[in-house]
Amino acid sequence: MTISSIYILVFFAALLHALWNIIIKSLNNSLVGIAVKVFFQSIIFFPIIFFVDLPQGITWFYLLCSSILHSLYFILLGSMYNRGDMTVIYPVARGCAPAFVTLWSLIFLKDSIPLTGIIGILTVSFGLTLLRLENFKIKMNAKIIKISLFIAFVISVYTFTDGAGVRSADAAATYIVWNFFLGGWISIGYVYLKNKRELFELRFKDLMFILLATIISFSAYAIIIWSMKHIPIGFVASMRESSIIFASLIGYLFLKEKIGYIRLISGFVFFLGIYLIYSL
Repeated sequence: MTISSIYILVFFAALLHALWNIIIKSLNNSLVGIAVKVFFQSIIFFPIIFFVDLPQGITWFYLLCSSILHSLYFILLGSMYNRGDMTVIYPVARGCAPAFVTLWSLIFLKDSIPLTGIIGILTVSFGLTLLRLENFKIKMNAKIIKISLFIAFVISVYTFTDGAGVRSADAAATYIVWNFFLGGWISIGYVYLKNKRELFELRFKDLMFILLATIISFSAYAIIIWSMKHIPIGFVASMRESSIIFASLIGYLFLKEKIGYIRLISGFVFFLGIYLIYSL
């Protein structure tokens, strides 16, 4: 498969990423919805683990780390959706993550990224961070900055972990299937302990929406993990964040949301960074 084809697949995965987030955000309790989503994922992939190889050696370490980090991220994400903190924290967190991922991959995996590629990744990060200006009336105090950077760190480490993990496995399918099987148990356990009533009050309609989000979600992330086996992790992490741009477009086209000049400038800067990456 050509590099251009992989890039197109990553953008498609970003669109899917935006879709499942919109579904989860629409639920009354997004934290419960995310936990059930990854629990459904684990159930779906349980029978599939018998048709792929058993992970070996260091791959187990990456799988366990990924499971813990993803669970932490999903709990934070669901909590942010419920509190309405997304518009303040999320742009900075998702914007800084590609830069962090690139740093980890350069240091620990010796990924070869030319200067133009690094500039492209930093441009993407800057473009996404610009979205924070939409909420300029809310001051970026020390607490918000710390939370944003912590979430960016979590995103970057789980992305790096999955990139390194899929490269450590002989077959990408082995890592992907086991990753999805292991990923749902911590989150559902946390929600069972903290939000048991809301968990058991989910309606059939909610469960169907969550099941749809589950299928969309693992389809998207399977593409992302597979792509990191073939191209630099920093490139994948940067292009994946186009999900924020896709979410804006979906809101504009189908939900009649307005797109202000900040989003237009952010989108322009973002795709300028993508152009620098793609031109390599």
